Amino acid sequence: MSPAVKTVLRCVVAFVAAGLLCVAALFVSGLASPERIMNTIRKDYTAIEARGDYPIIVGRTGTPKYRYDGFTDGIMMLQSIPDRERSLLDNAVLGPYYAFGDGTGGDTPTGALLQKLNDPSIAQDRTYVLYWHGYVVPLRAAFSLGITPMTLIVINCIVFVLLMAMVFEVFRRTGGLSYGISFLLALVATFAWITPAGFQFFTSFLLAFLATLVLYWLLQKPARRTWIVPSFLIMGLLTAFFDFLTTPLLTFLLPLTLLILWAAKRGKAVPFKSTVSVAGAWLAGYAGFWASKWLLTAAVYGAEYANTQFGHALAMRSGTDTGGGLGYRFNAIYNNLYQLFALHPDGSIHPGPFFAIAAGVILVLAAIWWVLVKKTAAPPVQIKAALPLLLVVAGPYVWYFVMAQHSTFHSWMTWRLQTASIVGLLFFFLLSIDWSALIKSKRRV
Repeated sequence: MSPAVKTVLRCVVAFVAAGLLCVAALFVSGLASPERIMNTIRKDYTAIEARGDYPIIVGRTGTPKYRYDGFTDGIMMLQSIPDRERSLLDNAVLGPYYAFGDGTGGDTPTGALLQKLNDPSIAQDRTYVLYWHGYVVPLRAAFSLGITPMTLIVINCIVFVLLMAMVFEVFRRTGGLSYGISFLLALVATFAWITPAGFQFFTSFLLAFLATLVLYWLLQKPARRTWIVPSFLIMGLLTAFFDFLTTPLLTFLLPLTLLILWAAKRGKAVPFKSTVSVAGAWLAGYAGFWASKWLLTAAVYGAEYANTQFGHALAMRSGTDTGGGLGYRFNAIYNNLYQLFALHPDGSIHPGPFFAIAAGVILVLAAIWWVLVKKTAAPPVQIKAALPLLLVVAGPYVWYFVMAQHSTFHSWMTWRLQTASIVGLLFFFLLSIDWSALIKSKRRV
């Protein structure tokens, strides 16, 4: 049996096993006591009310890039309350929750959550079938154990710091101190440190950190490396299960960065075929498991219902329902870049001038890079090994281009996907330039 066939078989086994475990966990979590969950959440009633839908974590009021999505956190907490009027299957597939108003988006989930806590008899009158809603599994477990939402946020922050330190150490051991520092700089530049201040933003960063640590463990021994491709597939599947469509591609790009760095530091480039393999595996896990939700919905509630729900979701997220032309898609990239570079984004620089400035900055950086490469006479093999990092840099913008509507409307949170772009760009500069030669030339001067 060829290595390629063995890899495919491992991927199939991994997909089925991980998928069944996730679905089983979702169904089992539905057995949790709604009363116990509500009693736990109710302990933080005042804090939740004061926090509201869009609390500003840092910066001035009204600047979206500094705020947290308490709006979606409210929905997530409402969905963590199992609906005893529905079956376990309905709870798992439909994701029921309570919302007052007409459901057009003008409602306040925080208010609905507080109303539900005041009157537990209120029916869960909304459904949200488009995702697996795997995040309710840890939420139900925590709330059932008496861990309140605000206490869970503190735990999130502790876990974030610990995992961040571990990933820093992984990059430091693989490439050197400058690579670990570059990773931290990327987190600072995107205000990623506010992501554990709630539930929604934290998931993709948590999974990305874990994926990077698992990959590092796999890379340590040749026998383990046969599981690298399946590990990317599993991470794509887990992202589809747990993430509420925030910055999901980060769970692919961050470990890919480590893979490229690890290979480059051993004097070899990651072959294009290998990059395509891990990218295909992650996408198969992510899209495949998301599609399995459609299959389950169609099997239980009929293909017409599933097609209506999921067809609308695809059209809306990608922007095809609004025309989805090139201008619209490039505007999605603009919105996210603008959030990254503007301290107080207000749209005062329009796309044309903004992209002109961006092009100028890119040309200047490219010129500086070229001068340094020529000055240090960096070996071609060193530059070749660093080139795949440019795919990491481009990854978020490809995502914005494809998922144009979501990336435009939610640019105030999706802009953090550019953490991967910053890491990739800094690593590219560090890898492709012979810094030791540059230091020696300065000493001679």
